[in-house]
Amino acid sequence: MARRDVPPGRPRGIHAWISAALVVFGLTMLAALAAQSFSSQRLIEHRFWADLLASLSADQVARVEQGQGASLPQRGLVRSWYLAEGGGTLPDPAYLADLPAGYYSTESGFFGSFQSLDDFPGERSFHARVADLPHGRLVTTLDIQALEDQQNHDSLLSTGWAVVFAVLIAGVIGWLHANLVRPVRDLAERMQAIDPSDTAARLPTTYPREEIQVIAQASNAHLERVAQFIARERSLLDQASHEFRTPIAVIAGAADVLGQMPLPEASRPVLGRIEHAVADLSETMVALLYLAREPDPATEPADVTVLHELLPRLARDHEHLLHGKPARLELGELVPTFIAVPEAIVRIAVSNLLRNAIESTEAGYVEIALSEGVVTVADSGSGFDPVEAARRYRDSLRQAAPVRGQGLGLFLIGRICDRFGWTLAIEPGGLSGTRARLDVTASVITP
Repeated sequence: MARRDVPPGRPRGIHAWISAALVVFGLTMLAALAAQSFSSQRLIEHRFWADLLASLSADQVARVEQGQGASLPQRGLVRSWYLAEGGGTLPDPAYLADLPAGYYSTESGFFGSFQSLDDFPGERSFHARVADLPHGRLVTTLDIQALEDQQNHDSLLSTGWAVVFAVLIAGVIGWLHANLVRPVRDLAERMQAIDPSDTAARLPTTYPREEIQVIAQASNAHLERVAQFIARERSLLDQASHEFRTPIAVIAGAADVLGQMPLPEASRPVLGRIEHAVADLSETMVALLYLAREPDPATEPADVTVLHELLPRLARDHEHLLHGKPARLELGELVPTFIAVPEAIVRIAVSNLLRNAIESTEAGYVEIALSEGVVTVADSGSGFDPVEAARRYRDSLRQAAPVRGQGLGLFLIGRICDRFGWTLAIEPGGLSGTRARLDVTASVITP
C-alpha cells in the first residue's frame, strides 16, 4: 500500500559524468588539433606567397629588360622562363606557357589568391605567376614541396596524437568501470542477495580498492547493529507474546465463568463488552505478532480463509454497534472467494472498515459486499473529505508505529495491505456516505 517516491528520471552515476567529461575533453582536443591542421594548411595559400612571387617576378622582369632573359634561374626553389614572341625555352611544366596571366598553385583551395592547377601531373608542389610583358611573357615558379611535406608530417602527427588521446580516454573510462563501477555494483548485488533471516551474513572486504573496502566495512558494521537490534526485538516480541497471552487467557476464562453464573440482567451487556474486547485484543495481538515476522512462504503454513462465509459472521458480530440507531447492517452480493491469508488478519482488516462505517452512520444503512476479489463496505453516513482521508491514510503508512491517540485501525490495515499486496480505496458513496474498497485479489486462490 505504501507508495514510494520515485525520482522522475534515473540518476546518472559518477562514472557516467566522468566518462562524459572525458569524451568532451577528447572532442575538444580533436577539434583543436583539426583547427591547427587547417590553419597550417591555409599558410600555403597565404597572401604572403603571392606577394613574394610578385616581388621575384619583378626582379626577373628587370633582368629581362636588361637583356638577361636567357640567364634566368631554371633550377632550385625559384625558377623563371622568359618566352619572347619569337620563341624561347618552355617552362616546366610546359602548359604554364599557355595559361592566362595570373597566380596559380598546385595546392590552391577555397582560400588565398591562387587559381588551382588540378590537372598538374607532376610530383612536386609549387606556386606560379604568369605575367605578360611587352614582347613576351614571363613564368615564375616557387617550389613549396618542402613546406607541403612538413605540413603532411604535421597532419600525420596530429592524427597520431588524436589516436593517442582517444586510446587514453577509452583506457581511463575502462579503468574507471573496472575499478569503480563494477566493484560498487558487485557490492550492491551482494547486499541485495543477503537473506534478511540470516543475521550472520556479511559482505566481503577483500576488494582491491580502499574506497570499496571502506564502504564494505561500514556496511558490515551497520549489518551488525541491525542484527543486534533484530535479536533484541525478537527477544522482546517473544516475551511480550508470553506476557500478553497469559492475562488475556485469564480474563477470557474469568469472563466465561461469569457468563455461567446467575448475574443480574443489567450486568450482561457489560460482560458482553468484556468478551468482545478480549476477543478483539486477542486478534490484534495475533495480527501484530504475525506482521512482525519476516514472511517466509517456504515455512509458513498455508492458511485459507473462506471469505464469503466470514463476512456474514463479521456482520453479525458488529450488529450490536447499531443498537439504538435507526440504521441497519445489510449483506450485498457475496461471490464465493477463497484467499490464502489467516482468518484473524482478514477479521481485523474488515472489522476496522465496518466499525468506521458504523461510527459515521447515525441513520440509514451499512452494506458489506464481495465481488471479483473486492470487499466493499458502503454506508449512508455523513460522508468525508476524500482528499483529507487519503492524506491521513498515506501519513499512517509512513509511520513505523501508530500515532498515539489515533488507534491501531488505520495502521494495521496499511501494514496488512503492504504484507499481502492488497489495496484500499476510500471514495464518496454518491449523495452521502462513503465506500471503502479493499482489493484482496493478490491473495485469491484460483481454482
